[in-house]
Amino acid sequence: MRALAICLILMTMSVSVSNTRNIVLPLNPENKLFIITLDGFRWQEVFTGADSSLINNPDINTDTSLAKAMYWDEDLNQRRQKLMPFFWSVISKQGELYGNRNYHNYVNVANPYALSYPGYNELLTGNVDYSIWKNEKKKNQNKNILEELNNSSTYGGKVAAFTSWELFPYILDKEDKGSFVLNSGLQKIDGKDLTPAQNVINNLQQRVSDKNMPTRYDELTYVACKEYIIKNRPSVVLLSFSGTDNAGHAKHYDQYLQQANNADRMISELWRLVQSIPGYAGKTTFLVTTDHGRGRGANWYDHGFFVPGSSQTWYALLGNKIVPHGEMKMKTQVYQKDLNALIPELLSRK
Repeated sequence: MRALAICLILMTMSVSVSNTRNIVLPLNPENKLFIITLDGFRWQEVFTGADSSLINNPDINTDTSLAKAMYWDEDLNQRRQKLMPFFWSVISKQGELYGNRNYHNYVNVANPYALSYPGYNELLTGNVDYSIWKNEKKKNQNKNILEELNNSSTYGGKVAAFTSWELFPYILDKEDKGSFVLNSGLQKIDGKDLTPAQNVINNLQQRVSDKNMPTRYDELTYVACKEYIIKNRPSVVLLSFSGTDNAGHAKHYDQYLQQANNADRMISELWRLVQSIPGYAGKTTFLVTTDHGRGRGANWYDHGFFVPGSSQTWYALLGNKIVPHGEMKMKTQVYQKDLNALIPELLSRK
């Protein structure tokens, strides 16, 4: 009852954000930034790979033998590399990984709700809004970093977002057309002279039988994003995947692992792509993170205010001016809102 009372009090509190915050750091137009999110992907799988108590459970795996053949190893280092090969063969050697709580390296959401809308709001605005307490199609009153960057003289017209979840037009306050490019859920890709791949995506989405699906396949989101990058060369990109969260809520642990592995592969492909394009190569940074954690043990699939472990997150950095410290093992505490201030810092580096 005490927890419920606290939750109700928070829901009635006024918004604790400023809509007049401006970027003060001098932005470097040569710098490029990709903010990539894996919805509801736990730190446990990032740093320790598949969970032995979950991957052996036939109730949450279609085929435990197949899941173990793909993602299990007794050795922790081998196990996590099987699941996330790009993370542990590239980012761990060339970048930084934060959030391994086994080393007291803590990353958490600061909002108490541990749901997607509050988490993305925190990441993209740098503030906790206690009035945003559930996932709903409600216009966000808070100024986000993508809009700020797009309004800057440095990155005006060079910001884009591609997301699997259909709520991002509300999170980013982009119900109407204009401002930066945003393509979410089953939204049609607009524009002249669409590429063959963009036309295929539009045709596939038009034929989806369930138009009420809140997310689309991450692979379609990725291809839509990739085609836009090749064609338009944006400087700041948000790419948000939803497959891990969908599989988690469905209580399919093997699919949850598969979606994480798919995301790792697409991030790897995207990294290889930008390193092959003049203007991106050597000037691009990846910030990879999640919007919330999940429960522990048998409650791994759930998250929210009443689910312990849901606030626990992680993030990774790779690219321009990132010191290759690898897996961070010092005792520290970072909150998701802190990453918002990191974004202009990454873009201002000489």
